[in-house]
Amino acid sequence: MEWTPEQQQEINKMLVDAKNKWVTDELAPLQQQITELEQFKPKEKSDAEKALEQKEIELWQKEKNLILKENNLHEFADFFNAKNIEQLNKDIKKLNKILEAKKLNNNYVPDGHKGKADSYTQAKKNNDTLGMVKALFSK
Repeated sequence: MEWTPEQQQEINKMLVDAKNKWVTDELAPLQQQITELEQFKPKEKSDAEKALEQKEIELWQKEKNLILKENNLHEFADFFNAKNIEQLNKDIKKLNKILEAKKLNNNYVPDGHKGKADSYTQAKKNNDTLGMVKALFSK
């Protein structure tokens, strides 16, 4: 079906009107919201700022390692995730308490000689006076 030029002109006019209405009703408010929200968007860091942050991280790692070496805990450096010195000192104290408790629990506790009783002790336990006398003279 073909349209007459007047019909085609009317259709084009209706399309333009619908498009303009959509732009003013839908698109314009969205674009305004986008511009309002862009002010809250974090700014891109420059290369100098990124390099400075990297240096700060490296400096903190070195400082953390020095503090841990002073406390003889440098082997545990990977387990400390503190972001400042105060937190690091708290973590060091906690770990030292744990290690001290482990040290006390790991001391040698003899137990082999307690279970074995000599013949005199066994005779005494059984009220065997003859066995007690034999045990004394057999030594």
